[in-house]
Amino acid sequence: MAEQWNQCAERYPEKRIKPSLAMGAVALLLLAACVPPRPLVITARPAIKADHPDERHAPRPAIRFYGTYWDALADANLQAAWIAAESSEQRTLADAIDAFMNGRDTEADSTVRTILGAKDSQVRSAARITYGAILSSEGDWARLATYVASADREKRDAAGVESWAPAFKNVSTSIAFADTISELPLTRSVTGVAIIPVSVNGVKRHFWLDTGTSITILTNSVADAANVVGLGTDTLEMVSAVGRVSTRSAIVRSLKLGHVTVTNAPAMIVSDLELQIRESESGMPPVPIDGVIGFDVIRKLDLTIDDEDGQVIIRKPSLRTIDDSHPRNLAWFGVPIATLLSKNGSAIHLLLDTGAGETFGTPGMARKSGAHWRAAERRTIRGFGGTKVETGIVIPEVKLFLGTTPLSFERIFLYEANYPTIFKLDGTLGADVGRGGTVRIDMTNGRLDISGK
Repeated sequence: MAEQWNQCAERYPEKRIKPSLAMGAVALLLLAACVPPRPLVITARPAIKADHPDERHAPRPAIRFYGTYWDALADANLQAAWIAAESSEQRTLADAIDAFMNGRDTEADSTVRTILGAKDSQVRSAARITYGAILSSEGDWARLATYVASADREKRDAAGVESWAPAFKNVSTSIAFADTISELPLTRSVTGVAIIPVSVNGVKRHFWLDTGTSITILTNSVADAANVVGLGTDTLEMVSAVGRVSTRSAIVRSLKLGHVTVTNAPAMIVSDLELQIRESESGMPPVPIDGVIGFDVIRKLDLTIDDEDGQVIIRKPSLRTIDDSHPRNLAWFGVPIATLLSKNGSAIHLLLDTGAGETFGTPGMARKSGAHWRAAERRTIRGFGGTKVETGIVIPEVKLFLGTTPLSFERIFLYEANYPTIFKLDGTLGADVGRGGTVRIDMTNGRLDISGK
């Protein structure tokens, strides 16, 4: 990439800028001006192809150095953060987050509580966010509501879990597995998202499987048909791909996925008009969505999306061997985060969002992986013969490793993106991952496994 920067500086001296500024949106436009004038024309969507596991060539995590403790923390490099820490409070915060990211919730809980009143305001703020994340992941709405009520905070975000906590504080949720394995037919939305049949208080509907959504969602019409009543009169919010959406909190008495039953499942009710797939450019009518199974339920399952055989397999979670050959690579901190390694050993942290239509990267993916990028023009055929043209920066191909499994990422567009987590993520793994193969999500063991055909 340094060579490309030098070529750019020679060809366009008036655009001479520092590589360290390349991560901004303005810099991306300048980069596009510095690559060959004829953009790469793309007519196919991004693709992620899994090869056979290759333990021999799988990279080891590289040692990285950072300018500050907070730089290391933002990159989710907790060991480097601990080394760069300038106080015991900073080291304690790193210890708490490390325990949480590695599935040691009890340790994380007790550790972070010691710094909720830290003298360092940055540590105190990060500790409170961490504590909220721990309680949210455990579904401990009662403790979260109590903490929120006692904490000295500014006005809370109506779309945050802290605002949801009071509505669910008296709810006791349980999950039962009638069989060890449940197999459900798999269909796909027009955007490629996995859909399964569910039963909402005995009413059969079809819901998306969306790891990028924190909580289960259903429409007003489904709620009415299933006699799901909202809790209280407060209007809350959720953040969607198109902005903020008004919601009402609710409890689903019985939510069934095959032979798995979730009793008293927290949920959000949204307007039917809000839960639709809209494609205004094609002229096609909106496609309604009955509801969404969010990560609050998915994290309690050992779930496999088997695209090859057209089914979703749900297993009762059980502890698996975690070692150097099968390390943890999936954690949750506000969002599910999958960690991959580039060939140079750099950790690439991606949001696992099975509700996103396609995978994309941020500039950090190119920078950390050393991948070549170039200006591109994507042409997509729309309904009634229309064509949409999108220009931007693309990584034509880069290989990343998920454990020992090589994944070839092809035609990955780069965007600036902000994620609801304290970490700076490098992109999003969308619903196109594992197409033709399988994706296994096992949060109990912190494992994401992807296989090809």
